[in-house]
Amino acid sequence: MRIDTIKYATLLPWLLLPGLLLVGKTAQGAELKPYAAKYEVSRNGDIIGQATITLKRTPDGWDYESLTHGTSGLAAFAAADVNEHSTIGVNAGTLELRSYEYRLSTIVKSSRRSITVDTASNRVVVHDKKHDSEYPMQPGALDQQSVTVAIAQDLANGKHGTLSYNVAGRNEIGAQRYQVGKEQKVRVPAGSLRTVAVTRLRDSAGGRVTASWFGLDNGFVPVRIVQTEPNGEVFEMKLVSLQR
Repeated sequence: MRIDTIKYATLLPWLLLPGLLLVGKTAQGAELKPYAAKYEVSRNGDIIGQATITLKRTPDGWDYESLTHGTSGLAAFAAADVNEHSTIGVNAGTLELRSYEYRLSTIVKSSRRSITVDTASNRVVVHDKKHDSEYPMQPGALDQQSVTVAIAQDLANGKHGTLSYNVAGRNEIGAQRYQVGKEQKVRVPAGSLRTVAVTRLRDSAGGRVTASWFGLDNGFVPVRIVQTEPNGEVFEMKLVSLQR
């Protein structure tokens, strides 16, 4: 029997959006506070898993990790677990990629990808099961997970309109754009919270749509994330609890 874990895994590229940060001062390089947050993960309205996000201070910057575990349906049957781990440095007050690692584990397959900055050569080195690449690093570039850090900081700084970030991918650093929307009240297991909506902008129409709601009263922690696939499937994360 073929167990389709790919659809479950499509949720996790935007666990970058739980690259959740608690922001203090409203200035570039604003004070970040360690935290732990828990989320429920659903597919088409049915809960399939849970995610835990942690942010820890390090001597050189920040350590950010997300753990997602399948608890129901095919995700549980396949024993699907995903771990994403980012280390973030600070360069002239700007958050910057140091390393990123992605691991997917199920009973039928496993996958691992890493992105590391070689500071000596100022190059980005990418490794995965079938693909290796290397290209020049750019100041302030982030990984797909820690880009949420920059979004949270910009929202804390009062920025609005279209936000753009350089993100390291498989073969190059590319721009990702996000549109800041209106304030909305969102109900999640953690409560009814005031938020501001942020939507990922993509060049092609009819593709994946990703929207996030960042909390206005909790340091711009994302409290809800919805990703709609081209085939109509909907994946969602909702904040359950937050510890500062």
